[in-house]
Amino acid sequence: MTTTLVARDATAPRCFAHDLPDELFSSDALDEICRAAAARDQLTVQIPDTSRERLGQRPELTQPRYPILQDALERPVHYRIFNTATWGPRSHAECRARLFELAGPDARLGDIPRETVVRVFSPGALVALHGDPDAKLVAGIAGTTVWWVRPVYAMTQLQHENLLRGEFFLPFTDHAEEVPLQLDPGGACFVPARWAHWLDHPCDGASVTFDVGFYTRTDLRARKVYDVNWLMRKAQLSPGGPGGRLDRLKCLAFDGISTATRRGLQYRGHV
Repeated sequence: MTTTLVARDATAPRCFAHDLPDELFSSDALDEICRAAAARDQLTVQIPDTSRERLGQRPELTQPRYPILQDALERPVHYRIFNTATWGPRSHAECRARLFELAGPDARLGDIPRETVVRVFSPGALVALHGDPDAKLVAGIAGTTVWWVRPVYAMTQLQHENLLRGEFFLPFTDHAEEVPLQLDPGGACFVPARWAHWLDHPCDGASVTFDVGFYTRTDLRARKVYDVNWLMRKAQLSPGGPGGRLDRLKCLAFDGISTATRRGLQYRGHV
């Protein structure tokens, strides 16, 4: 693997080709990391959504069945295996780095903190419309995954503020600017932070993806502003969104609260 340095923005979605070794995600390899993740409380197994809008915020959980690729063919299921690039095989950390080499935003924009998820989906599995505060690099390993993404302004300011307050999942409405990012084996995509999306898997086999989530400094600044805005609304105030003259003070307030509560410590500073 060689590194190609290309200046890339972090505001527009894009598809690209990847060269991650698919043998790292064979049936045996997936079973091994799934068992290791379960022992570390780094595994979620859930029943897929039944439509593009989730009723409630929490999924219906279930238990893993091995081999997990076979399980995905025998029942509707969605596996999420978290942070293997941190505690798992060194090859997963190399995959994470490779996606940044291929299509990550310009390194000068920041990449904080780089968390990974290995996902396994049943054929036809849906993930309902939701937002994420971080950006994504997603590699298709097996099957077909389609990310239907819509611009950041498709969510209201209140929806952005409530995103990390138990309201990830959104009411579904059609959006004229929604675009599909289709990931077949060897295909990958970049999804900017706060672009709401839903997922489909229109294929006959199990789908596997390797996802990396991260913040640019701009993304992290927006997260801090929206989080402090949520607190301000609790105090009956009417704060403005990111880009205002109080952004710096809001970021300092976020960092101070983080220090006091010992929560979100990894996000202090950076902006």
